[in-house]
Amino acid sequence: MKSIFSVMLVFTIFNCTNVYMGIDGPDVISREAAVGKLNKAYLSKSAACGFSETNLIFLLNNYSISPRKVLDGKYYATSDIDSCVNKINLGSCDTYLVPCVISPKSFFDGGGLPPQGGF
Repeated sequence: MKSIFSVMLVFTIFNCTNVYMGIDGPDVISREAAVGKLNKAYLSKSAACGFSETNLIFLLNNYSISPRKVLDGKYYATSDIDSCVNKINLGSCDTYLVPCVISPKSFFDGGGLPPQGGF
């Protein structure tokens, strides 16, 4: 009986959402969504600054390669991605292509389980 309860508890904790390892919430963003936000910011800033060979090659590379090569983690903090998007949008036309340093988040970072799977 005790082992059945333990197994049910584990499944309940890790299957509370349809997202990997029960991670959910506004503080976490997936790699694909993060890359999409960054690409939109780069595209709009490139359009505002004028397209050049440098930024066109950069945009082509970012849009055509696997998102895993742009950001190597599965999940990121929404605040980190939003900060990078703001840096791109508010940066000068000479510096906005400098990549942001963003570290991935994992389920096991942080303390404890809920509310967002250890984030």
